[in-house]
Amino acid sequence: MARGNASVPAMEMTKWFDTNYHFIVPELGPDVKFTYASHKAVNEYKEAKALGADTVPVLVGPFTFLSLSKPAKGVEKTFPKLSLLDKILPVYKEVIADLKAAGASAIQFDEPVLVMDLESHQLEAFANAYSELESSLAGLHVIIETYFADVPQEAYKTLTSLNAVSGFGFDLVRGAKTLDLIKGGFPAGKFLYAGVVDGRNIWA
Repeated sequence: MARGNASVPAMEMTKWFDTNYHFIVPELGPDVKFTYASHKAVNEYKEAKALGADTVPVLVGPFTFLSLSKPAKGVEKTFPKLSLLDKILPVYKEVIADLKAAGASAIQFDEPVLVMDLESHQLEAFANAYSELESSLAGLHVIIETYFADVPQEAYKTLTSLNAVSGFGFDLVRGAKTLDLIKGGFPAGKFLYAGVVDGRNIWA
C-alpha cells in the first residue's frame, strides 16, 4: 500500500490537514466491503490493562475516515463517499463490542473533518452515524475530538447535540472562535476537553 510493487502503484500519501504528518489515502467505491481485519485497538487496550493502565482507546471516526478517502481508480469522481456509512458502521460496532468486552469504560473518536466547511447533508450524515452507534456505545464514556482549527457554528451545534457522546474536545490553540461558541453555550452535564498543546510543534 505504501510503496507499491511491479504491478501495483503505491497509494497516495497526503498531509494530515495542514501538519507535517501524512496518511495513506483510502481508495473506495460502491462495491467496497469493509471487514474487521485489524484488532490493534483491542489488543493494545488489553496489553495496557494487563500492565495496570486503564487507557482510552482512540479510533478515527467513521465520518472522517470516509470524508478523507477518495474514489478508487475507475470510480466516478463524484461518488458520494458518505453513502458507505451504512457499510462501515457495522465494523465500528464490532470494535466497540470487543472493547467493551475487554473492559474499556471510555472510547474516543477523532473527527477532525468537523473543522472543515461542511454542507448540511454532510452534517446530517455525521449525526445519523452516531445515532446509529448510540445503542452500541451505551455504558461508555464517549469522547469526540476535533483539532487543527476552529469548528464552524453549525458543526458545533450538531456535534454538541449528540446524545451518545459525553465529552467534546476542541483545539483552543487555533480555536479562538470555538472558545466563543463554548462560552456562548455548552451542553449541561457534558465534559469539555481543552486542546491547549500546539499539535504542529513536534518538539514542544
